[in-house]
Amino acid sequence: MDKFSASEDIYEELVENSNDHWILGLVAFAIIEEQRIEWMKHQNSNNGVLPTSEEVKNWYEQQPKAALLRAKDTAESRLKDYSNEIVDLIMEDQKKEIEEGIIVSEIRNANKFLPQLGVNIFGGLASALIFAALLTIVAFFVLHGTSPTELGKDIREKAEVIDNG
Repeated sequence: MDKFSASEDIYEELVENSNDHWILGLVAFAIIEEQRIEWMKHQNSNNGVLPTSEEVKNWYEQQPKAALLRAKDTAESRLKDYSNEIVDLIMEDQKKEIEEGIIVSEIRNANKFLPQLGVNIFGGLASALIFAALLTIVAFFVLHGTSPTELGKDIREKAEVIDNG
């Protein structure tokens, strides 16, 4: 279609007969219609009256194919920006959920920490007591026991006493 006479023609060109996705066509159509509304407001503010249906038809007829291409480009850009915002929001929500999950997991692990701490302290005290007991026994034998040299010396003295006596 070379000339457009109404919004239906634009809709048909951008949405129904387009090879692009229909959402892109709808957004592009909305951009064209936004331009028409702005033109009508401008006419109203300059002339004091809204344009007639014939003037609106002339406005549509004056729209070149390039206007539709620009509208598609603008629509694509706006849709990409919108999708990027949505992805950023979803990523932020996912990040918060992951952080909250990690925090909850750490709190649960902390609850397991206190009983484990008690077991570790009890195990440490028990091993320290066993070590102290063994050290005491060894110290007793070392301090009060006789060495092989002293045993030999005692045996010699006893033998000398028996020989002398």
